[in-house]
Amino acid sequence: MKRALKFLFVFLAAAAFVFAMVIGLNYSGFKTLFQNEEGMAEGSEFIESTYSLKGLAQFIGEHPEWVSITSYNVNNPDSGIFYQSDVPRTLGATANIFLLIEYERQVTEGILDPNEEVTLQEINKFALPEISENNHGQLIEEFDNKTAPLDDVVKAMLENSDLVSADYIWFKLGEENIRSLMDSLNVAESLIPLPFSGMYSRINPSLNDTSDLRSISFEQFSGEVIQIAEQLNNDPNFNRSVKNQFDENRLSLSFMEERDALAYFPQATTRELAALMLRLWNNQILSEEISERVKNKLRWPMGSEPIARNFEDYGAIYDNRMGLLVGIDFGTSIYDGHTSVQAVFFDQLPVGFWVHMSANYMQEDYQQRLIWDPALYETTLKAITPDNE
Repeated sequence: MKRALKFLFVFLAAAAFVFAMVIGLNYSGFKTLFQNEEGMAEGSEFIESTYSLKGLAQFIGEHPEWVSITSYNVNNPDSGIFYQSDVPRTLGATANIFLLIEYERQVTEGILDPNEEVTLQEINKFALPEISENNHGQLIEEFDNKTAPLDDVVKAMLENSDLVSADYIWFKLGEENIRSLMDSLNVAESLIPLPFSGMYSRINPSLNDTSDLRSISFEQFSGEVIQIAEQLNNDPNFNRSVKNQFDENRLSLSFMEERDALAYFPQATTRELAALMLRLWNNQILSEEISERVKNKLRWPMGSEPIARNFEDYGAIYDNRMGLLVGIDFGTSIYDGHTSVQAVFFDQLPVGFWVHMSANYMQEDYQQRLIWDPALYETTLKAITPDNE
């Protein structure tokens, strides 16, 4: 009897320890999952049939409401995949292409010094708890001395899809310069990139009245967003209070509400973004020197063995956030030497299905293989034929 009680005591103690370590230390994460049980189940009916890229292609053809694709050979831009190409979709971090172009313009003209040392403290003013923390964490690990050259901050913005770095660069470049760039690029279907910290704060119902988001213009939204981000940058007390709220209750939105709120963020069409990548490939973005500098920054994926195995050349920007999986890229297939430019956007996805795609890196894999795998290209073309323009 004593031995049985002793065993039971040890078992319960061990169970309590495991609970404390697994649940207790991660209570916030488990609480969030329990609160979003409905969202995590959303779209689960699509998961079983989309573990393969062939299945994903079929899903794309069946759900034009969630997907836009523009993909074509640079030598034949009038023929390719044009699927929902003129539907505005949330840009996410692919908007950083515009920040990158303006950055390289200012570096080329001697306005910015790429070797200027930037402190992590200055960048972290725009960091919001629970918002893309893992992406920003990679930058923090690289900042051994708590400072880094400005050029490295730009690279982190691209390679890690780091929203915090993007906001710092946004203010470094200046609002008027960014607006002038958008005008000079003649991208009428692309809305100006905005500071992410301001956007996430603006859609947070614990910090702002969000009942008018459906009715206000993008111009009003952008003005409020920029003002919030400026205050985060310049007002320590405001910065502290906003971060405390995010730390206590994140966005104060369910996963589904967070997904839906991305509709207020800047948007663009895949047709216009692919056309921008074509101009970039042809060195027609502002100048040949600036175009080459931008392409070199975008080539960060070439350090990956799978990319180097399938591409002679490749450059991209990706983003992955609640309900959103997007990417813009150019790539030269190692198998036949052709070069394609692309914009592939999965937008407003059901939350559970987004988790499935995100966990398996399906969007990036699909987008890359669309260039070098002719079988997937043909499968996609066949799946979307009724809607292919």
